[in-house]
Parts: sequence; C-alpha cells; structure tokens
Amino acid sequence: MTLNITVDENWNAPLYKQIAGSIMKDIASGKIPAGYKLPTVRELADEMGISKGTIKHAYEHLEQMGVIEMTQGKGTFVLEAENASSSRKERAMKAIDDLFEELEELGFTPREMEIYLKLKLHGLEEKYEMVKAAVIDCNPETIRLIEDQLAEIEYVETASFSLNQIGTVANKLNEEYDLVLTTSTHYPEVEPLIRNRKAVAMMAMRPTNETIIHMARLEKDAKVGVVCASDNFAGVVRRSCSGIGPWSEGIPSCLFGSGSNLETFLKAKTAIILPKGYEAFASVSEKKLIREFLENGGESILYDYIIDSGSLLYVKGLIQQIMNQKRSA
Repeated sequence: MTLNITVDENWNAPLYKQIAGSIMKDIASGKIPAGYKLPTVRELADEMGISKGTIKHAYEHLEQMGVIEMTQGKGTFVLEAENASSSRKERAMKAIDDLFEELEELGFTPREMEIYLKLKLHGLEEKYEMVKAAVIDCNPETIRLIEDQLAEIEYVETASFSLNQIGTVANKLNEEYDLVLTTSTHYPEVEPLIRNRKAVAMMAMRPTNETIIHMARLEKDAKVGVVCASDNFAGVVRRSCSGIGPWSEGIPSCLFGSGSNLETFLKAKTAIILPKGYEAFASVSEKKLIREFLENGGESILYDYIIDSGSLLYVKGLIQQIMNQKRSA
C-alpha cells in the first residue's frame, strides 16, 4: 500500500501537522487498516521529498494522539481505534495514580503537587515550541541535504524554497518564518529581501572528505558522469571534481526525468556520481536502471554535500537564541 498524503503549501498549518492529519484521515476512513506498518521515517521522507525531521515530528504527533505505536527495531504500526483510545487512557490514569501515590509517600501536599505539575507542564509546552526555518537554494539536491542535517537539531522545523521563488515568497518568509537559511553563494540575493536582517544566515557548503577520497580513487581513464535532478547541482559536482583526474574535464551529466536518455547515458559510463538521497528524485524505472548498472560492474559515488562545521555551529547558536526569545516572550 502507498500512502496518499496531501499537503498544501499555502495553508498556514505546520507541514508535520498536515502530514499527520492526512494519515489520520485515512486511518479514520479505513483506507489504512489497524495493524498496518507505516513506512520508516527515511522511506516516507524520500517518497515525499521532505526532511526526515518533519516526518519524525508527524509520527510523534500521531503517537501522542494514540493512533500509532512506534517500537524501536520493529517499526511503526497503526493501532486498533477502540483499543488505542482506551489503552492510552488507562495507561495515562495508571501513571498519574502511581505518581500521586509516590508524591504522597514523599510527604508532598496536594498544593505542592499542583505547583510542581504546572512547572513540568510548562516545560513540556516549551519542548514542543519550534523554530520555523526556511531553507533557500538554487537546486533541490542541496536543499534536501541541508534539511537532513538540520533535522538533527532540536526545536527546528524546516520548509524549502527554490531561489527562483524568492520574488514571490518574500512576504511569506518575512511573516511566517523565524529564520531564513541560504548558502554563501546566494546570500547576496536573499538577504536584501528579509526585513529582519538578523534572521538571515548564510552557510558554507562542502563535500565530505569521504566523497572527495572516493572520487580521487577513480581510475584516470574512468568514464564518469553525473546523474542528478538539476543542472545547478551538476555544476556543484563539476567544480568539486575539477583537477582531481583526467576524467573530471568536462564531466557530462544526465538529469532524472530524461526518460530513455538515462539508459543510453549509463551504457557509456564506468562510474556515476549521484547526490546522496538520490532516490527521492528518481523514478522507479530510473532506480532500476541504476541498480542494473551497478550489478553489471559499474561504480557509483554518493556525493554528500554538507554544511561546514563552523557554519553549522553558527546556525545551531541562532536557533537556540531564537528559541530562548520565544520562551521568554
């Protein structure tokens, strides 16, 4: 079964809530039956072309509502509607009873219990407060790789925008997002459009050492090509490859969605460079062609493009600063 999740970028509701709501609707209608194993966070993120952090947040929201159960090592399953609500309520009441019993044994009065519970509830509210960050770049591959890295940071929820959208979404960025993130290459284009300049951060990007080493190990006479989703990302790869070996001169590229061109392209290559997470951009038939290329002795290099450590530290600091401001407001 393939999940039929619908989201609306023009709707003000957070993306994770839209995803959770769409899944919830299909569970309620019976389209997704009890006991069904949902895709993993990574699988659904790849399928929808959004960040793992957003999917993880959606699943956690559904689990809090008592409609799914996430079990480490086993997967995420849809619960029986009646059993889900009753068992969840029973577990909650038992946990509360146990807590009150333990607090009574420690000598706390009901008034003291109330004070401490309010403090803890306030902490939980802070936990679910999120910093909304817009990620802007000229190609979808880089945006996806950035979002995957930001998913590891607490309190941040990302949305992506193409550089060519900037003119039409400037008001949306100013009104709805706490932070706008872009690469150092595009910072001069983005920064003037954001009213609160402190909320714009630029990030330096670089390929990982593993990616560079893998490319450097290619034979001098290797016939190498880039397979990706955009010409802009192919340009990023070409600049990184420049001077590594004779094969890097004028390295050709083929874009996903080019149909039979990919099959012809692969026949003339001994190695291909793919963006990490390329599965999100490739069709079923294109994934099959790549798999066959590898099975027949071809070599692939996953181009992993990451935020420079200094830039990442800076972004983490900004996110924490914004979160602190939200909490003190």
